[in-house]
Amino acid sequence: TSSRIVSTERRDLNVRAQIAGHLCGIIHAGLAKLLGVLNLPSPAQNETDSKSDKQLLEFVKSTSEKSMARAVQDAVAAANMTGLTVSGDGFWQTRDFQSAHGAAAISSCTMAPQVLDIETCSKTCNVHFLSKSLIQQSTMTLSSPIAVKKNFDKSFGTMEATAVLNMFKRPASKYGVYYTKYVGDGDSKTHHILSKNPPYTDKPIQKIEDLNHLSKRMKRGLNTIRREYGRKKLSNGKTIGGKNRLSAQTIRRLASDDICLNHLKVQT
Repeated sequence: TSSRIVSTERRDLNVRAQIAGHLCGIIHAGLAKLLGVLNLPSPAQNETDSKSDKQLLEFVKSTSEKSMARAVQDAVAAANMTGLTVSGDGFWQTRDFQSAHGAAAISSCTMAPQVLDIETCSKTCNVHFLSKSLIQQSTMTLSSPIAVKKNFDKSFGTMEATAVLNMFKRPASKYGVYYTKYVGDGDSKTHHILSKNPPYTDKPIQKIEDLNHLSKRMKRGLNTIRREYGRKKLSNGKTIGGKNRLSAQTIRRLASDDICLNHLKVQT
């Protein structure tokens, strides 16, 4: 028998199963199928699970806010100033670039990076569509307006940049902190959006090139050239590949951080 959580009526195993379902992306329905296949007792009833989800959401929100506030304090202490260098990255619900839901995070650029802020973007409202579907299938009526959770109506390609811009606007009023340097890849739209819509009137955003992204782009480009022209002979009668030419080892060396760093120095 699972132990009971202090000051609640819930069992430890049920709470852990609920969290596991969310972390794995299978939620209650998937968890019920999994336990059924394993011939284990089913999870808590859906009504109970929905109530617990609301409690879990409030706890996660509270904990994440406290964690990010501490991360900002740590970043300020490490930089010894309120103008911070940060990096951002976006991710989507699906792997293509047509996902209706996405999110982005801002992280500190210290020896021990931490998440400073998060932002979600939704082009559709699943709650609205679900409620509309239920109404069409029955004679039920709604006693209160549907809370639409759609908060993004721009193109998919600007979702990450818009989310980062929203996060750049928050720290000044929230913590008295400014994000003055942004680490991003060369083909990112984010810095262009930040420059076009400056979040601060007297503090321009400086872009710092991410060597990892530059290295990956260089490696991908050289591999493409090697693959397309690998068997074609050049003007000297030799192919592009082979010993002392554009071999896999040469590509790795050219795409190394040192070479990319020199490339950036020449550009600047």
